[in-house]
Parts: sequence; C-alpha cells; structure tokens
Amino acid sequence: MYKPTKLLKIVSVLFIISAVLGMFGTAVCYIMLPKMREIPGVDMSTIEAVLTPLNLAMSVVSSICSAAAGILGFSGRSRRGAAVCVGIYLALLLVSAVQMAMNGTFTVFVAVDFILPVLYGWGLYQSE
Repeated sequence: MYKPTKLLKIVSVLFIISAVLGMFGTAVCYIMLPKMREIPGVDMSTIEAVLTPLNLAMSVVSSICSAAAGILGFSGRSRRGAAVCVGIYLALLLVSAVQMAMNGTFTVFVAVDFILPVLYGWGLYQSE
C-alpha cells in the first residue's frame, strides 16, 4: 500500500477514461467494417491495412493495461503492479509510434501520447 499523490489520482482517472473510450472506439471500428464495404466510393484497402489483427490485439491489451494502471494508481494498492501496467502501455505506445513511422503516418502529435504515461510515472515516483 502506498499513498497516491493528487497528480497520480488525476492521471489515473484520465487513464481509466482513455481505456474505456479506446475499447469503445475499437469495438465500433470493427463492428462498422462490414457496413463500410457497402458504401460506394470508400477505399477499403487503406482501412483494412490499418485494422489488422495485430492492431486489434495491441488496442485491446493497451486498453486493459491502461485501465489496470488507472485502477491501481487511484487505489494505491500495488505500486509494482501499477509500474508494470504503465510499462506495458508505454511499450505498446512505442511500438505503435514505430509502426506509424514505418507507414509514413507519423506526426508531431504522436509525442502528445507520451505525456500521460510520463506524468503517471512521475506521480507514481512521488507517491509514498
């Protein structure tokens, strides 16, 4: 048990919210994929290139780790568990950034994705 700081609690809530939205967005994309094929003029090659089974698995694992890190960070139960969850999330984020760079879709805004895990790590470090 440790006492989470205010920063850690705020970032943990943001992690939980982003996990729920991520799972919802992933589910909607994969549910809507067959419907998008019926729309005339939609280039499905680009959409199918992005929505691969690897990306689906990464999205699900990322959302689960994000939610677990948020819950563990907010409750203050397991510091090691929170660090492991955010580490896995950060590794998946790095893999995603490398994929985007290889596909040519890398932008400067990808760096914004790394702000939340860094703040979480700082809040976890400051916690007693």
